Amino acid sequence: MKPAQRFVPWFAALFGIGLTLGLFYPGYMSWDSAFQWWQARHGMYDSVQPPLMSMIWRLCDQVWSGPGGMFVLQITLIWTALAAFANALDRPTWQKCLLILLLGFWPPLFGLSLHIWKDLWTMQAFAWVVAFLVMDLRTPARKFRVLAVFALCLACAFRHNAITGALPFLFWIAHREYHPVAIGHSRIWPWAITVFLAMLVFTFSKLPNLDSRVRENDSVWSVVTLWDASAVSLSENKLLIPDELKDPSLNLQDLQRHFSDYTNTTIYESGKLKHGFDVPYSPEQKKALAALAWSLPFEHGHAYFRHRLRLAELLYGWDQQGLPDGQVLMPEIVHYGDNPPVLSSPSPYRQRVIGLLQSWIDTPVFAAWIYLGIALLLAGGIFLWNTSATGRLAITVAVSSLAYALPLALVSGSAEFRYLAWPLLACLMSLALMFSAWRAPANR
Repeated sequence: MKPAQRFVPWFAALFGIGLTLGLFYPGYMSWDSAFQWWQARHGMYDSVQPPLMSMIWRLCDQVWSGPGGMFVLQITLIWTALAAFANALDRPTWQKCLLILLLGFWPPLFGLSLHIWKDLWTMQAFAWVVAFLVMDLRTPARKFRVLAVFALCLACAFRHNAITGALPFLFWIAHREYHPVAIGHSRIWPWAITVFLAMLVFTFSKLPNLDSRVRENDSVWSVVTLWDASAVSLSENKLLIPDELKDPSLNLQDLQRHFSDYTNTTIYESGKLKHGFDVPYSPEQKKALAALAWSLPFEHGHAYFRHRLRLAELLYGWDQQGLPDGQVLMPEIVHYGDNPPVLSSPSPYRQRVIGLLQSWIDTPVFAAWIYLGIALLLAGGIFLWNTSATGRLAITVAVSSLAYALPLALVSGSAEFRYLAWPLLACLMSLALMFSAWRAPANR
């Protein structure tokens, strides 16, 4: 490839960046985003939201006041990750440019990228991981694997649950790093190194929480457990929430009035459920929460798993009509606290694009189960017609998609589509890698 051709895909990414910013600057902010901007402005952080993102936002805010700077940085990192990934593939230049534009403007991913969300920062960090690992295939070098581990640390720092999606990559890196050495030809070494790397990534991802300005919260999952308990209580027509975690006046009618099967946030509108976000739990409350969490699947399994199955239906798109469109895309700028007003110039082109995206929400394009089904086929190697390293990396990316997405059915507190940003992109990147493996079976 001529040196000049290596730069052409980057112009495709630059086009994507320019068009996105030109139409949608300064981006959209949900309540979560607005709250993180408030934290950034005041230098006060909470471990419930990833402190790293608010810290980065604080730095951006000092240079580029408002959400605009953060939005520019987010969009730039996403598109450059796609360019780095495509450029590392052994494909013609025109195919690389087409892949960048296809991934960047794929409706679900493009729609999500217009919001300043931690899920998008996790997604772009994972995308950089794949880009570095493809570079490592083209030109094997430890620096690419080190960069991939660093990117995994960032991915896990932006989302509490990202470690499950990181594990397949850590196993891949362990094999790439130690297989050539063939230490005693023992199969236990890759597993041992994977465990070590997982502990390393998890530890480094928690470093921002050590900042003295971070308010540590050790009851993060209380909002999910209380929501699960509310669903089970309504199903069994019996209030199961212990006294330590509720107001004495709480009754089933209160739960019924505020309960939603697609999100846990509405259940707290009554103010009668005591979660651990605002006021730290006492030892008695922590004990009661642990006992409640244990009892739900084991003593009330039928109602509990029916509730969780309903969440999976909504999250994975089996019942797209049952999920409000506002849980998929949230094209608005939410105000929080004393955040300054954010001005966004009206644009007919922006409204047309948003209208088009919203018209596709209930179509197969936004049905996550289709992407996960493809990832499952790819993870099983059904499309692998050779044993190239590129093909095996495609399988690894597909496994990451599944490992990230499937646990959400049991641990997620809502069916917000943004939670699946990385699994969707991972499926498409895995397809691109598998296609490259078909066309170039002589990979290392």
